[in-house]
Amino acid sequence: MRRLTHALVLSAIPAAAFGQAVSCPDCRHVASWFKGEGGFIGTVADGADKVVFVASCGSVITTGPVRITGGAAAQLFNHGNGLACDREGGSLEIAGLKDGGWYWITDETNSAVGNLVSRDILDNDTVELTSAGDGVTMMAGSGAVFVKEAATGRVGILPNILPKPRMDPPRKCGYNDRGTAGTSATATADQDNAQFTRRASECALGDGGAVALATTTNSFTGATTTVADKASVVRPNGTGSVVVTVDLWGNGSGHFTTAATGHALLGQSAAATTTLRDVARLTGATYSARLGAGPTAADLVSGTAAGGITMDTTTTPNVVTFSIAADDDYCSDDNNNPASVSVTATMSAASSTAQVTPSIKRNSTTNAVGGTSFTVVCGSA
Repeated sequence: MRRLTHALVLSAIPAAAFGQAVSCPDCRHVASWFKGEGGFIGTVADGADKVVFVASCGSVITTGPVRITGGAAAQLFNHGNGLACDREGGSLEIAGLKDGGWYWITDETNSAVGNLVSRDILDNDTVELTSAGDGVTMMAGSGAVFVKEAATGRVGILPNILPKPRMDPPRKCGYNDRGTAGTSATATADQDNAQFTRRASECALGDGGAVALATTTNSFTGATTTVADKASVVRPNGTGSVVVTVDLWGNGSGHFTTAATGHALLGQSAAATTTLRDVARLTGATYSARLGAGPTAADLVSGTAAGGITMDTTTTPNVVTFSIAADDDYCSDDNNNPASVSVTATMSAASSTAQVTPSIKRNSTTNAVGGTSFTVVCGSA
């Protein structure tokens, strides 16, 4: 055990300054009241190979390791081992314990027990404890008050930092679904927007990120299904085609429509597979795509087939589609070659700031705001 004694030079440096100078950065727990004899016990924290304490009493700072037995660490503070503190303003900090440790202080005739508290909460607001009159003395510590009844000698340690109720994280900014087709100043007959309203207050804003979302139509059910980034799309055999549609949406981190007249679902990807897709996708987006990877990759040109894949950027504004047909150079009795397609969405600065809050985050050099990719693979014969 190590004891450090500091003399106060001409009383120019208060004792509290020494507590700051020898503070223990790794000490997560403290005793709210430290005076007299007592001790503490706690469970060793996961990953901790030792438990140490820093005790301050007047101008004396004492540090040392704590004995660990069966996963628990305990240390006595008494006059026998020289660790008792008989002065006001003492402090005890401990490193290496889990939450749930506790300590005790023994007065002349009785003992008081308290929790070892996390140092992180000591800056929280405190409350004034109710006074029981002149017969009970109350001495403030750090996050607790030491209480003593003069007539009986009974003592206690009462926390004066109240527990805070668990706070649910705020909802993401976006939209509220009223569930019924009521009336709305932003609704029009073809938008079916009456049941949705903006959620623009008491909500958490996201980072302004956007994603290029790819979908296709299930050939059996007719439902719109998402094509995840880097997923595979099966090339059809013979006649017919598979169409992949890509448009731009917020990344789900939280945003709301900037203009009061805009659709409440603008940029909300929940609408991407519904009948509201046409009015909810982000606008002002343009798209480019490349077929293949590495040095053999080539730009796809709208309206021109390459590898059995035809890109269309003109038919529907703010949308790019890929019509995938059979191609013997990729899939035949002699060939089984996958074809990767990478898509990049770009947007002007004006479009990125005008639609939603926060503004769509874009690359200032390339104007890129999102992207996705998929691989066209051969189906079974």
